[in-house]
Amino acid sequence: MKGSNSKQNKSLNLRLVLSQIATQSPLSRADLARATLLTKQTITNLVDELIAHQLVIETGQLKAGVGKPSTMLMLNGPGLFSLGIRVWPQRLELALSDLTGQLLAHQTVARQSELSLVNQVCSFSQEFLQQSGHTHGQLLGAGLTIVTATTAEPEQRHQELQLLQQQLAGALQLPIIAAHTAAACAAYQLLHGEARQLDSFCYIHLGQQIDTAMVFERRLLLGQQGLTGALGDIFVTPDQDHRTGDFGRLNDFASVRSLQQFVDKKLPGLALDSADGFDRLAASADKIAPWFDRATEPMRVAIHTLETLFNSQTIIIGGEVSTWFLDKLISKLRPFIPSIAQYGPRDVPRLIKTPQVEQVAMQGLTTLPLHAALRPEQAQQVQLPLVSVLDARQQLLFGADSGAAEESED
Repeated sequence: MKGSNSKQNKSLNLRLVLSQIATQSPLSRADLARATLLTKQTITNLVDELIAHQLVIETGQLKAGVGKPSTMLMLNGPGLFSLGIRVWPQRLELALSDLTGQLLAHQTVARQSELSLVNQVCSFSQEFLQQSGHTHGQLLGAGLTIVTATTAEPEQRHQELQLLQQQLAGALQLPIIAAHTAAACAAYQLLHGEARQLDSFCYIHLGQQIDTAMVFERRLLLGQQGLTGALGDIFVTPDQDHRTGDFGRLNDFASVRSLQQFVDKKLPGLALDSADGFDRLAASADKIAPWFDRATEPMRVAIHTLETLFNSQTIIIGGEVSTWFLDKLISKLRPFIPSIAQYGPRDVPRLIKTPQVEQVAMQGLTTLPLHAALRPEQAQQVQLPLVSVLDARQQLLFGADSGAAEESED
């Protein structure tokens, strides 16, 4: 992505420069000018503004060849923070990260039936910030998702998420960015994780449903009405359900919900809605061997389908599971079904396991505000408070002038 030296595109250029620093740092001003095709003076002005807003810091000098050493730039991690909000059927989960994606605090509370969901999220958020030693004024925004244990259709889940997003934007007085968990994890991988140097990839999230996020030219593809990514709804077997007449879907074989149904029969009382549940399951892993045998081929078909249709550089896999579980599943998936992914040179493996899979979902949610700020073409993901004045940094990154910048670019 290249910048424009036109003054009307200042907002777009600020985001472009910040994006370069977020994904390629440490960088010098000369590096930024070469990467964006902006003039050195334009880069100097933009960097000075980012430094003034405490979004970027100078970090030492680099001597390379003949000439004056270059002052290097990087994100100011402690300068600004983001919340991650995950709503489960029976609990609420919050996390706090800095701009570099470092997870600083993480807490879970049970949902209270006597309080509305919005009121409890607001109350929990205030307590959470106080306990972590941070204030509302230090927040860029919040990333939000809803986890449902039902077989709700993607459109229904999306509508519920949008409604809660609108309510929380006003109640919390913050920009709220809503997405399914796979999209949030993909945003984290783009800015801070395994995909910082990749142009295209798919992220598979093994949750109550199996979702995927697709990234092309470093852009998260949202699809019509933001509904892309319902990988678990693809048909993977020709066998029909005698009750519904439906063919076998991936969710029926390889989702956490399908695993929970299997565990309920073999190990009654063991809930797989947390890392602790999967840790306890590890002690009885031999009892779920038939589930792995049943899930493997449908997952291999799903991976082959993604490779064939999208032909991305790699597929990254994570989910609401634990490291041992993911290792076991990946070992069962190999050898992968031959596909077009085998042709041509490969710089990365066909499948990459998410490191620290237990925390990547919350890291992803806290990454959503920064990711949305850097991608103005995805402004539909952002819900701003209707009656609120954004602070200077929020105005800089989420301000309405970004739309004008896009129009002038066109």
